[in-house]
Amino acid sequence: MEMFQIRYVLAAARSLNFTKAAAECNVSQPALTKAIKNLEAELGTDLFHREGRRVRLSDFGRSMLRCGSME
Repeated sequence: MEMFQIRYVLAAARSLNFTKAAAECNVSQPALTKAIKNLEAELGTDLFHREGRRVRLSDFGRSMLRCGSME
């Protein structure tokens, strides 16, 4: 797990749009998508559900964000 992957996941979770997240992180959309997919493979589960152009957090993705929050 690399820090840039975490930044990409957080940006994607905020926008629920990989293109907007890539722009926010100053990387190409394919690079962001590949980094997130590699992280998902490393974790052994999906962080996002992809339905065509629509993206939403998986249950696991939501639980990861809750665990990392400062609430």
